[in-house]
Amino acid sequence: MNFTNSFIFIGDTHGFLNDFEKQKEVIERYNPEYVLAESLEDINLESEKNYQNISYSKKISNMTSFSIVKDLIELCHIKGIKLIGIDFKNFGFNENLQHKIINQQEPSLEEKEEINKIVIERENKHSEMLQKYKNKSIKPIVVILGAWHLRNGSPIFKDLNNYKLIFPCDKEGNIIFEPTDKKISWCERIKGKKY
Repeated sequence: MNFTNSFIFIGDTHGFLNDFEKQKEVIERYNPEYVLAESLEDINLESEKNYQNISYSKKISNMTSFSIVKDLIELCHIKGIKLIGIDFKNFGFNENLQHKIINQQEPSLEEKEEINKIVIERENKHSEMLQKYKNKSIKPIVVILGAWHLRNGSPIFKDLNNYKLIFPCDKEGNIIFEPTDKKISWCERIKGKKY
């Protein structure tokens, strides 16, 4: 079966589930050549030297600590997978917004507008990177994004017609974006070819 132009999206909960457990399961199942990850921001790990440098520096950015992506980096390194960041450094936030987000401070109305504008720019960047990589491998490409980016109507899917979504969901199959008292499991949806 030809998997060219196919993506497998995994919705990341940013820590309220064991995200890496699901990422590992999917990566081991499909053995991709590329994993595209929002959490790597603008860092590309395509060579042994890239992997050695990040293992030595243990530095991603002000917004992402190395510990958050350590397991994913080690898994992709061991399996010889190219791990590509598909976002902006510090997710495009200036120092003021980084400080507010890290310290969970309420942004002003003006800052909220700026954050909304950056979110749109980030999703455009994600879409650009998907288009850039979609023909680079005959294997499916695994894409790890915050679950919110996989919502219905997300611009990320505008130009895609062959993908699988794996996302945190409630028992009705609704995507979950934040911690909840509901029982959470993983759901799958397919658009296009079967996997």
